[in-house]
Amino acid sequence: MLRWIRQQLGFDPPHQSDNRTIYIANRFPQHGHYVPQKFAENRIISSKYTVWNFVPKNLFEQFRRVANFYFLIIFLVQLMIDTPTSPITSGLPLFFVITVTAIKQGYEDWLRHKADNEVNGAPVYVVRSGGLVKTRSKNIRVGDIVRVAKDETFPADLVLLSSDREHGCCYVTTASLDGETNLKTHIAVPETAVLQSVANLDKLVAVIECQQPEADLYRFVGRITISHQIEEIVRPLGPESLLLRGARLKNTKEIFGV
Repeated sequence: MLRWIRQQLGFDPPHQSDNRTIYIANRFPQHGHYVPQKFAENRIISSKYTVWNFVPKNLFEQFRRVANFYFLIIFLVQLMIDTPTSPITSGLPLFFVITVTAIKQGYEDWLRHKADNEVNGAPVYVVRSGGLVKTRSKNIRVGDIVRVAKDETFPADLVLLSSDREHGCCYVTTASLDGETNLKTHIAVPETAVLQSVANLDKLVAVIECQQPEADLYRFVGRITISHQIEEIVRPLGPESLLLRGARLKNTKEIFGV
């Protein structure tokens, strides 16, 4: 229980293996020895507060400031001990500063909640049961095959499977991530690049093994193992196959990624 509480507070992050294994379209092996990995949700939370923790958390953060804590001590001393000055002289300014700051921070956090809801509720299309199913960005699961159309932003970090262009290439702008406005070319592996229809992608049986997410935007190491008839084909994956969340698809009608 103590470890769980520490993990929830962020003091003791849960252990992660060095690699993650992703079964495309969530086609897990049928043998009984497989234990599914636990992945984070696709939901974005950039806000600091909730309705339940706003008052205590905000007060705690404000009184961590030396000036606020100093005036709080002065106010408490004036309440407990007879002093020539009234407690109002120190308590009223402190109350005013704390209240105004709390209102300002609460409004800013409400804007963050609003922006998060817009991103999390954005409509996306995923391949399921041989067709395209409309869902919300926050409901995307690791392993889902996602379709992204021209000028749309990628709702999650995706490995490029195919596009409408020849050889499975696409063009992406990462201006919102690194400030670069030039278009970057990304290429799918040949075995999946030819799968340009939803029906063919729905039949894809493959497994991706890659590193855990990291802060470096330009580093990605992994491999994809494709079950092709009676043999397995293994292809390496690098940054040229990775489509980062927040980047935007350009000059390409549509792509499919996982």
